[in-house]
Amino acid sequence: MTAKRQPPGPAMRALAALALLLLAAAPALAGDGDRQRIAILDYGIYQHRVDRVEPEPRHVSRERVIVSGVALLRQADEIDAQPGRMFGFQFRVADPALVGQTLTLRRIVPPLTNPATGETATTIERDVAIAQAGQIVLNAYRFDHGWEMAEGLWRFQVLFRGEVIAEKAIKVVVPMN
Repeated sequence: MTAKRQPPGPAMRALAALALLLLAAAPALAGDGDRQRIAILDYGIYQHRVDRVEPEPRHVSRERVIVSGVALLRQADEIDAQPGRMFGFQFRVADPALVGQTLTLRRIVPPLTNPATGETATTIERDVAIAQAGQIVLNAYRFDHGWEMAEGLWRFQVLFRGEVIAEKAIKVVVPMN
């Protein structure tokens, strides 16, 4: 005696659809797991103390401001451009596998043109060595020159081996007065 094959019922069709959905989402879920390597602690405008200014040939301004006493002043997705204002995000290294590795801090910015050199940049990067799990790192920008205060979307990224593992976008508005 041969059993007749029954068409799948609603429960079986739902289960098959769920399996297909999970299969299709697998690459996206794997990518999201990479983002857990970094935990964004806060973002917005930071108060800070300027310790010194160092030469930085990779920066469009040719200098890097070293700061301390960094503390979140105000969480913000949109900020007004003001001289001396520092904004971006702080993150904690959550993945012990990153200890001893180098991360790249990237800022993708509206075009910034240094009037002294004529150079224009839309990407600013620097590398940071990770010394310990739980290390807190600041990925921020400080307006030190009027020509740096460019309106638009500023994207702050953390990269590991060329892959973005964390990102935060902040809109900069240039006030009329």
